[in-house]
Amino acid sequence: MSDKFYWTNNIKKKPEVVLHPPLRLRGRGTQVGLCSIDEICNSTRNSPLVIPAKTGIQRRKDWIPHQVRNDKMNVFIVLLFFLFAGSVFSSCSPKQQAQQQAPQVEVKAVQVARGDVNHLIQATGRVDVLKKVEINSPVEGVVTELLVKEGDFVKRGGIVAKLRPIEAEAAVRGSTAISGVKKQYFLRLGILSLTSPFNGYVSKRYVSSNALVQANAPIVAVEDLSSTYLHVDLPSLYLEQVKIGDTVLIHFLSFPDDVFNGRIATINPTVSQETQTVALNVSFPNKSQEIKDGMFAVVDIVSNTHTNTLVVPKDAILFDPDTGREYIMVVGQDSIARDVTVKTGYEEDGKVEILSGLNQGQLVITQGNYALADGTAVKVVKKIQESKPIQRTNNEEND
Repeated sequence: MSDKFYWTNNIKKKPEVVLHPPLRLRGRGTQVGLCSIDEICNSTRNSPLVIPAKTGIQRRKDWIPHQVRNDKMNVFIVLLFFLFAGSVFSSCSPKQQAQQQAPQVEVKAVQVARGDVNHLIQATGRVDVLKKVEINSPVEGVVTELLVKEGDFVKRGGIVAKLRPIEAEAAVRGSTAISGVKKQYFLRLGILSLTSPFNGYVSKRYVSSNALVQANAPIVAVEDLSSTYLHVDLPSLYLEQVKIGDTVLIHFLSFPDDVFNGRIATINPTVSQETQTVALNVSFPNKSQEIKDGMFAVVDIVSNTHTNTLVVPKDAILFDPDTGREYIMVVGQDSIARDVTVKTGYEEDGKVEILSGLNQGQLVITQGNYALADGTAVKVVKKIQESKPIQRTNNEEND
């Protein structure tokens, strides 16, 4: 039946109305419970409930089956819950909802710090020696003794070879007035000793013992390795940015872990027509004499320095080829990565100067930032409090 019936205890007539299904009823003037009226509740819970049609049955709003009331209350609570959840969820933007649902991406980051950054001009150079000499034969003769070999150290005035002039030997041997014993004596007196003009190393030996040499023929070469310098060919477009006395950082391929400090000693006043380069002489200390003549080097000329400026690792800088802009992924306090456009300055030793776009202490992503979308939730797995200052590795101090 479509109508709901409520009754009192005043029932005297026979049942004429059937209710499907029987309910647990609660109302004023009634007894709470199933089938509390014996005259009309003659069926089980699963069978129809029969009550008189014209007795104490009344339609009263305050007599409501408590099961129906509880069902309505449950439905009301569920509706309130979904309405509240819907309002909270709808208050978040689609982007925020995606951030809340997406898993965090693990990244490594470092804090923006302050430091000094140099403006470097890179070039190449070759080691040369200021004090280098070839010891030549003064006359035509025979090398009777060669007292040194390549790599030997000789002192100033030390004998490197002995030479017997051909003319003296011919004069003595051709004389009939000199006996045989006296000929040997005069031959020994005619021997010339060739000496080194300074302390140095024998870099080359041109002849062997008993060799016949012409006048002015080289016998040996001696170099003073403490007088080494670096010959640098600088592109002429950088000429106005350098001056005598500028610091030069020298990197030798033979010593990859060391940086040698030098200074510009001279600048050639002419530009090579063939290469459009300017010759620079760079002086540097070589007291241990481990740097040899002819060694190749890469140099960084320090033309300017910015002090106490914001710096970040080079790995933090990203480039957009479509727009040509440089940007950095910055981690906020909400662990969300943000795309921040920056303007960069000098670059040195893996550090890049930041002219605008960042503040000291901000957390920038150095690993995991490539192809990372703006607004991505991230988890920093390694955080360095401050960038290490730029340091130099010097083997010696300048004189």
